[in-house]
Amino acid sequence: MRSLGDETALFLDMIQKRNPALIKAAAALHQSGSIPPNTYVIDLDSFEANVRALAKSAEANSVKLFYMTKQIGRSGFVGKTIQRNGIGKAVAVDIDEAFNLSKAGCKIGNLGHLVQPGKNQWETVLKQLRPEVVTLFSLERARQLSDAAVRLGLKQNVILRVISKQDFIYPGQYGGFLINNLESSIRELQLMRGINVIGATCFPVLQLNEAKTDFEFTSNLQTLLKSRDILANQGIEVIHLNAPSSTSCHTIPLIREYGITHGEPGHALTGTTPLHAYTENLIEKPCMAYLSEISHMDEDQAYTIAGGFYARSNMKKALFGDRLDQETEVHQASSENIDYYGSLKRDPKMNVGDTVLYAFRTQIFVTRSHVAFLKNADSKTPEVVHFQRRGV
Repeated sequence: MRSLGDETALFLDMIQKRNPALIKAAAALHQSGSIPPNTYVIDLDSFEANVRALAKSAEANSVKLFYMTKQIGRSGFVGKTIQRNGIGKAVAVDIDEAFNLSKAGCKIGNLGHLVQPGKNQWETVLKQLRPEVVTLFSLERARQLSDAAVRLGLKQNVILRVISKQDFIYPGQYGGFLINNLESSIRELQLMRGINVIGATCFPVLQLNEAKTDFEFTSNLQTLLKSRDILANQGIEVIHLNAPSSTSCHTIPLIREYGITHGEPGHALTGTTPLHAYTENLIEKPCMAYLSEISHMDEDQAYTIAGGFYARSNMKKALFGDRLDQETEVHQASSENIDYYGSLKRDPKMNVGDTVLYAFRTQIFVTRSHVAFLKNADSKTPEVVHFQRRGV
C-alpha cells in the first residue's frame, strides 16, 4: 500500500499546466492586500465547473453523490455553492461539520462514517441535523440511536460500516462490523425499533496503483460486496451501497459496474485526487493552492508565514515573487513541530514580502489557515467573493 502524500509534490506542476490563471490571480490579490498570507485560494469558477461535471457523471451512471467539505474548510458557503451546482447533500466527517453546514441551510446526507456522534448527541442529530442516513460502527451505537429515535417517534435509516481483518484501514479510522459476525449483528439490529438498515459502506475502496496510471480496487470492495449479499440473505432490501475514496468523474463509472449506489467526492471537487497529480486529461481541473509570503531570511533559507501546512504534503518546490514567476526548493519541516513558518531555499532574487505559492493535497479543517474563494481568476480583475477566516 502506497503512503498518502507521495503524489503531492507534483500538484504545483499540474496547476502550472492546467490552471495558470489561479497562480496569476493569487499573486495579484496578495500583492494588492486583498488576500493575507496563510490562505488557501480556490478558483471558484473552476470549482463550480468540477461540481457540475461530477453531478452530470453521477446522473449518467445512476449513482448518488454526497459531497465532502473537510478538505476545503467545511463552511456553509462552500456547501451551498456545491448544492447550487448539482450535488444536493453533504457527508459530514463529524457532528461539528454537520452543525456548520446545517446552520447555513445545507442538507446532510450521511453522518457518522468517520466520527460517530457521542452517546448523548443522538437526539440532536435526529431533531436538528436530520441526516438521510447514519453510518453505524457498532451494536452499542445502533442501540443508542434507536432508543433516541423511539423517544422522538422516528425511525432512522442507517448503513453499516463493514470491515474484515484483511482490509486496509487508515490509522486512526479503524472500526465497524466485522464481516464474519455480520449475520448475528443483523439479527440484533432488526430488533431495534428506531432504526432501519438499508445498506453498507467501507473505506477506502480505491487507491492509486503502483504505476500511478489509474486507480485500482482494494480488498475492501469485496468486503462491501459480501456484506450486500449477507444483508439481502437476511431479508434486507439493500438500496444504499456506499463506496467512498477518490470518487471522481473517472471512477464513478468504475464503481457503478459493481452495483455501487453512492459515492462521496472530496478531493475531486478541487481536482486533487492522487491521479490528478499524474494525469492531465481528467475532467476535474485543479483549482486550489496555498498562499503565503516571505517573512524573513537568513543566509541559506527564506521563511514563509505558515499555519496551513499539512503533515503529509510532501512538498518539493514552491513559486515565489511578486508575479510568482520564480521557483525554489522547499525544506520539509518535521511534523512534530508547529508550522509557524515554512522554509525555502534562499534565492538571490527573493525579497521579504514576496508572494509564495504551494500546491498539495490537504485537509483544511485540521489547519490554522484562511480560505479565499476567487472569481474571474482568468481575467484582469480577479476578486475575492468569500473569505473564510480561521477560527481563533
